[in-house]
Amino acid sequence: MNDITINDYEEIIKAGELYLAGCNGTSDIMKKAFHENATINGAPIQTLYDGVDEAGPGNCNGRIDVLDVANDVAVIRITMEDYFGANYIDFHILKKEEDGWKILAKAFTEW
Repeated sequence: MNDITINDYEEIIKAGELYLAGCNGTSDIMKKAFHENATINGAPIQTLYDGVDEAGPGNCNGRIDVLDVANDVAVIRITMEDYFGANYIDFHILKKEEDGWKILAKAFTEW
């Protein structure tokens, strides 16, 4: 059974928004969206945090699409334009934990 509520969708989108805010700010902002053991393209998530902090605040635009939600698992796509001159498509897998929806894994490609 799929007991997903409007609040679940809002929390999932909020995680995506925290990620985008971090891309335009610092990793401290986006860390709130990620599970402590999250990965990026199979590497530890600290790789993302270090890259964001090294690059400094960006000025990208992003769109968040909720692709699917089933019980306590969700997949979102984030399309980012002009993150330091490059465009990216990210796929984030989220899991609902006791403290809310957290990103477990991020995979991305440049387009």
